[in-house]
Amino acid sequence: MPGWLSGDPLNGVIITITFFISVIIGKYIRMKRTASGYPIDPRIRLYILFFLIISITLMGHWYIPIGISIACILISIKINKFGDYRRKLVFPVVLSLFIIIIQGLTYGSTKIDIGIISIYKEGVEYGFLVFSRVIAATSLIILMLSTASETDILDAMRWYRIPAAIIDISSLMIRYIKAFSTESRKMKQAQESRCGFSGSCGFREKIQNIATISGALIARAFTRADQVYRAMISRGWKHDQNLISHRPLSNNDMVMGFALSAGIIILFWIDRIIMR
Repeated sequence: MPGWLSGDPLNGVIITITFFISVIIGKYIRMKRTASGYPIDPRIRLYILFFLIISITLMGHWYIPIGISIACILISIKINKFGDYRRKLVFPVVLSLFIIIIQGLTYGSTKIDIGIISIYKEGVEYGFLVFSRVIAATSLIILMLSTASETDILDAMRWYRIPAAIIDISSLMIRYIKAFSTESRKMKQAQESRCGFSGSCGFREKIQNIATISGALIARAFTRADQVYRAMISRGWKHDQNLISHRPLSNNDMVMGFALSAGIIILFWIDRIIMR
């Protein structure tokens, strides 16, 4: 903060005041959570997740998204979810690194020779910005899914008046993802027992075997879905029925939502105004 004050007094005063306000709000939130012992309401968490991801995608610098990613890593370690968090983050990291490579090779005007090939400085910078956005947004989603049950998330979506068809599809997908994964593993093991993936098989034969397994799995998925649909209809299920009544948001939840929203707006303002 002394550096901010010496560089630009007005911005320094504003940031200093914002810092102490955030400390007070954070202390108030911790005291309330300690006194009441309740977690953040899933509806507030879903709203904050959506608002924060939108803000991250609009940020023009990588500092805050990387900071959010580091905070998610620390939180996952604290709640003993780092192993699951790390496994789910592998694919987004690989995809983001691929984006950095593509942008560095194709976008920009300032070339940097690194021996065999040349990369563009602007492309690498923009690719790293996209990388930081993707990792931060994915980290938030993984942390949300790791700390909230599927039922709470679906109930929060119903409270926000998300179309019933989307909620029903999401519910069935969550319910049968593990079932289909187990079924595909059994089919793969059966194919391996019949030497379908032995060393003597060529690449073309292995691709044909994978295609056979995939087709059979899709056929079984349609059959299972039809059976589940008929069973639910026979029990009087209707896709548009609303049997769940939600409790109203408490004052503590509203204060929590307001404080977190204000913090996100402050982060976005710092990225747009202070770091330009």
